[in-house]
Formats: sequence, structure tokens, C-alpha cells
Amino acid sequence: MSVELSSSFSSEDWQELKDSQDKAQIITVLRHRYSERYFEPFKKNESKHGFSMMAVSCLVIESLISLKRGWKKTTKSGKVIFEEFFSTSHHLTDFTGLGADFYEHIRCGILHQAETTGGWRIRRDLSLPLVCADTKVIHATKFLNLLEKEFEKFLAELEEQEFASPQWSKVVRKIDHIVTNCG
Repeated sequence: MSVELSSSFSSEDWQELKDSQDKAQIITVLRHRYSERYFEPFKKNESKHGFSMMAVSCLVIESLISLKRGWKKTTKSGKVIFEEFFSTSHHLTDFTGLGADFYEHIRCGILHQAETTGGWRIRRDLSLPLVCADTKVIHATKFLNLLEKEFEKFLAELEEQEFASPQWSKVVRKIDHIVTNCG
């Protein structure tokens, strides 16, 4: 049974695309998948909520890490993964050193308790900074926008590499896992 990897690309199309080693088309599929699932639903949407934006942001972080590593699923400690993500980020450097807290109180709080924990709060007031560790406030809109830039940076770096590179091998392996999970 075919499953949509994005609204314009199905799991049945993957093998042909992989065999053709069409980097540009694979990048287009990834961009479309992330855009329609994670980023676009919050743009020009009067009903958006910071809580939902952060829940989706956590999905993006774990998905992007798995894509970069070629993992079938995340197996390392979440605190370690999130700290690694922030410490290597180009756009979310304000969270360096906060990965463990973010994982426990934002990601796990939202996923397991349907609320943030540890005194952390999510806001969208434009006067607020991206994050204030002292008051434990995260600006959801700014966070998601910078996360999208982080994703685009990854795609730009991927575009510059040869299809036979280790990074492309990991991306292909991850998409293979996604397609296998669809069946």
C-alpha cells in the first residue's frame, strides 16, 4: 500500500527517486514534507497556539536529528539528543546548555502531561525574547521560525554534498526507514 511522504510524493515513488540519485528532487520532497506538516500550518493561521507550535517543534527536532543521523528511531537519551541539537544549531544557539531542561520540561511535559513542567512557559508576545532562562519563557513563534531556518540550512548543506557522501547515505537510510514503516 502506498503512503504519502508528502502530498505530492508517495512511498511507491521512493525507490525510483533513490535509484536516480536526484538530489534536487529528494531535497524538494523533504522541503515539501516538512513545510506542509510542520511549518505552514502555523503561518497566517489565526487559530495557532504557542503550545501546539512547541509540540510540533519537538517533532521537528527529533525528526531532523533522525534524518541527519539516519536513525530508524531515536535510541539515545533524549536529554543528550536535544543538548546536541542545540549545541550544534546555527539558529537556536540561545538554547545551548538548555537541552536537558528543554527535553524534560517542554518536550516530555507536552508529550506526557499535556503541559510544560518545571515552571517553563510558552508565549507569543512579540516583545519577549526567544528564550529567557531566568523566567523560563520560550517564544513559540520565534522558536518555530528559527527551527525552519535550521531545517533550510541543513538542506542547503545537503545540496552541496555528493550523493555518495556519508550525510546523503544517512538521509537515504532514514527515508528508507520511513518507507518501510509505511508498509
